[in-house]
Amino acid sequence: MEASFKYDVFLSHSSKDKGVVREIATRLKADGVKVWLDEWEIQPGDNIPHKIEEGLEQSRVLVLCMSAQALGSDWARLESYTFRFKDPLNHSRRFIPLKLDDAPAKGSLAQFQYIDWISPEPQKAYGQLLVACKPYEETRLPNSVPLNHSEPTLTSKALSLGHTGSVFSVAFSADGTRAISGSHDATLRLWDIETGQSLRVMEGHTARVWSVAFSADGTRAISGSDDATLRLWDVETGQSLRVMEGHTASVLSVAFS
Repeated sequence: MEASFKYDVFLSHSSKDKGVVREIATRLKADGVKVWLDEWEIQPGDNIPHKIEEGLEQSRVLVLCMSAQALGSDWARLESYTFRFKDPLNHSRRFIPLKLDDAPAKGSLAQFQYIDWISPEPQKAYGQLLVACKPYEETRLPNSVPLNHSEPTLTSKALSLGHTGSVFSVAFSADGTRAISGSHDATLRLWDIETGQSLRVMEGHTARVWSVAFSADGTRAISGSDDATLRLWDVETGQSLRVMEGHTASVLSVAFS
């Protein structure tokens, strides 16, 4: 049985990289990842070494943010954090190097596959990081779990930065603050229009989602799919409230009364 951890990820970094690391931490947190970041967890009067040790012990993944600064004067301190996460016998933990600039990997880091944050495909890099930081059961694709239409399965956590397939339908909430989308990847996503942030993933369909609609009060959504069903959703929780069966082919359009 996998160990239980208070934090999904511990972000180990040089203080000189604080700006970019804070941005990464904020994005991960918005996508449902439990992040240990020193400035969030260490309060005035706390014993700093003790709080760091506590955070390492309670974290499942260590992300080492590699940069010229981190591999310089801070290296001895940062490397000391990595040993328990690089143990090949410790299957419940992961060590992920995250490359923030062009500085070459140092010492034993060269043997680890890293995520390239300065890649020409930044969304892909973030998607890799998000999947690496999330518990395994929250990152499985929707069709990896058999569905029972009488008891629809639910995962309300984001699987990536966005859809992994074509988007076929989008609808606005009545107040214009949110949007909902349906995709070839068999999911719906709820979006914050102001920030562009994916707030929630709605899973349950077993094939592409052709059409989505918001209720007038914005609390419900409805979707139609290639799996020949409609689904009613609670927008706030992402829960599939009802499966409507009866069609014998794809449902291409849905609407609320």
